[in-house]
Amino acid sequence: MRSIIGVAALGFALAASSVAAQPTRCAECHFANLSAVPSPDYLGEWEHSAHARHGVGCDRCHGGDPLTYLPTEAHRGVLNRTNPNSPIHPANLARTCAPCHQAIAVAFSRGLHQVLLDAGDRRSPTCVTCHGAMSARVPSPAALETRCASCHTSGSAREGYPALMRAGLETLNGLRDRCDRLASAVEHVPDATERLELRLEAASARDMLLQGIAGAHALSVQTVQERAAAARNQLDALADALAVSSR
Repeated sequence: MRSIIGVAALGFALAASSVAAQPTRCAECHFANLSAVPSPDYLGEWEHSAHARHGVGCDRCHGGDPLTYLPTEAHRGVLNRTNPNSPIHPANLARTCAPCHQAIAVAFSRGLHQVLLDAGDRRSPTCVTCHGAMSARVPSPAALETRCASCHTSGSAREGYPALMRAGLETLNGLRDRCDRLASAVEHVPDATERLELRLEAASARDMLLQGIAGAHALSVQTVQERAAAARNQLDALADALAVSSR
């Protein structure tokens, strides 16, 4: 089953396409000087990531000048992640990711965990916590449950949260698969006007699923559950309409 979180990659690809053609010398220089650069393992993660495939280089998150080989100029403005002004400081990560991942970054920035990060609580998760610093991995619902449970332990005020979030994401994944099947069936409806109307219904359901994923990034179980329920109702209506059109 494909992860519903993966649909966010569409927005990422569209946003990143404008920079895909821009050459970057950051990675070239770092690969040529592996023994001298910090965290060389990150280079390998980046090289095989969606960021690399879409031309999103080091400068997009770290700053600096990607068009020069001069070390001083290349690193001008680059700040350590511990610096509050750094784009990769934990409290700033959502804003740094927002240009490509706007909906989910905005959702996260409006949640309680961003409030905790802004207050200096380093236990709070960031984009990197679930997606990695370079690899841009998509965690499974089970992996996310484990991550959440590391803070929301048994006996804590929100001990049920990790299991609820996992269930919500698994529901969204299942609904996404169903939406794909129904959308495919829509394309076989012979009447053009009716086919267009059904396409719009499928798109509306898909949008509701995307809102559910935004809710997951806001770490709001309630939003995930509400959007999943709304999407299920829309897909039920779409299935009924397809059944009528096939008679």
